[in-house]
Amino acid sequence: MRTVSSALAYGVHLGEGELRRELPGYSVSLLQPAFHEEDVPLHTHDSASLVFVLEGAYRTSADGPTKLLCGEALIYNPAGTTHRDSFLKPQGRFLAISISHEIAQSTNEHALLPRAAVQFTSRPAHAMARRLAKGLQSGKLQQISELEDACWEILGALCEPDRPKLRSKMRLPSWLAEARTILQEPDGDLPITSLAARVGVHPVHLARGFRQHMSCSPAEYRLRCRLQRVMQQIRRPESSILQIALDNGFFDQSHFTHAFKEQFGYAPGVYRSMLNPSSKR
Repeated sequence: MRTVSSALAYGVHLGEGELRRELPGYSVSLLQPAFHEEDVPLHTHDSASLVFVLEGAYRTSADGPTKLLCGEALIYNPAGTTHRDSFLKPQGRFLAISISHEIAQSTNEHALLPRAAVQFTSRPAHAMARRLAKGLQSGKLQQISELEDACWEILGALCEPDRPKLRSKMRLPSWLAEARTILQEPDGDLPITSLAARVGVHPVHLARGFRQHMSCSPAEYRLRCRLQRVMQQIRRPESSILQIALDNGFFDQSHFTHAFKEQFGYAPGVYRSMLNPSSKR
């Protein structure tokens, strides 16, 4: 067994990469374990990180005594965590999120992140991590704003409740209407950090509050607004579907087609043909 301790820099994890995306303040990877348990060295994470086990048997010391987890598991490690957490065999898959020092410090000024390694069992946190992993794997989540929203939501789910600012679901926060108006604009493709600054709240507070009151993330809401505009414009046969997509902020044809079909049940060209069989695509 290796006994030499090693330091893992921001964005580095003990796994082989399927894919990796760099976002403002976050590094997100889908990985496969690279070592047998006995070959994993004692290591320290320089930055805060989150591991969401998708498949495989994983041994962790989070929350105290070492335990073996099988199936989905969500573990947060604050910066400076030293451990030998590992998969039993180089078999399985996991989502890893590194959180920059700036993001962690900013978040702790508004909502407290755990101070020690902890396993989260809450369904909402698992659902958010699972949605991010599936979106990465399928290519559904491609734009930086969508990925960034997902990371802020997950981070918010890990924070202790901000009790003085808790809102009843029946009472809409004052910033929500302004945020929705901005997201409804054709050019409203702001990252969540910029959107939060515009409406005067912290990104964690915005991500949690938006999901609570709207049952979706800001990026999902923006996408729905765009698709509704596209649906109206696609009825006009004088414009090409590609141009309509570009005019509404879609930069990738396959992403647009997938999003439209998922929302309305038909591909854009099929939908136009149903409205007007002689229309051009």
